[in-house]
Amino acid sequence: MRSEPARGKSRLDFLLAGERPCLLEAKSCTLVRDGVALFPDAPTERGRRHLQELAGAVREGCRAAIVFVVMRGGAPALRPNDETDPAFGAALREAAAGGVEAMALAARYRDGWVELSGRVAVDLYGRK
Repeated sequence: MRSEPARGKSRLDFLLAGERPCLLEAKSCTLVRDGVALFPDAPTERGRRHLQELAGAVREGCRAAIVFVVMRGGAPALRPNDETDPAFGAALREAAAGGVEAMALAARYRDGWVELSGRVAVDLYGRK
């Protein structure tokens, strides 16, 4: 429906049309360690605020999702980077438990475009 919809004190990335409108926030992930994509690579108060806004939208009956775009190949899973920002990891797990959909997509930058190449598993609890 539109990009950068305002919600609370935030601007999210997209509002998508459908049976139930869906707020969507996209996050670029470039950190891969030991074959696992990790987000964030630095503490992110803004990222936590976005998760809180998405969770609030779900409580109000909207659909909401966060998608992590993994920009480095070879990562079969994405995990919250609790070592760098434990508050973001906690906020992500809480939002997901409340109905915010969390997903990750593999991508690469090629010829001026971001090319999506498939899904990446989201592991919220760091299971091996």
